[in-house]
Amino acid sequence: MSVLEMPASVVAEGDAGDRLTFGGFDIIFKSPAPDGAAGWTVADYTLPARRPGAPLHYHRELTESFYVLSGRLWMRVGDREIDAGPGSFVLVAPGTLHAFANHTDAPARFLAHASSPRHKEFLCRLFRMAQDEAAWPPRDPSVMARLGAAYDTFYK
Repeated sequence: MSVLEMPASVVAEGDAGDRLTFGGFDIIFKSPAPDGAAGWTVADYTLPARRPGAPLHYHRELTESFYVLSGRLWMRVGDREIDAGPGSFVLVAPGTLHAFANHTDAPARFLAHASSPRHKEFLCRLFRMAQDEAAWPPRDPSVMARLGAAYDTFYK
């Protein structure tokens, strides 16, 4: 089954979906196939003001896209840095270094898509790790690196 095919239609209205909230971050997963059996990961993110998001990383096979709904999202994609506002779209091909953060005084809301249903599981485990650590990012970067590597996410 390709990532564009789904075994069934999915409707997730409004705030419907699995939710992760931590330290002002809010993610609502709109992903079809919650069991990770097929499809992709779709997430409605709210990134609080003046907060880092994902540190610089790449994926060997995963493709990601970002669509900014409100606020401004700083992104690095390859060697390019952009300040993406509402309506901005970024597609990140496999092998491309990328990162995002909110450098403004207002929240940024965006939709993120990942070409693997396992990316949802990765984000859930990463958030649990962040909740359990005394500091974030963790003092021992190998902890995050091991988790990421299990889900096609490699940090620089």
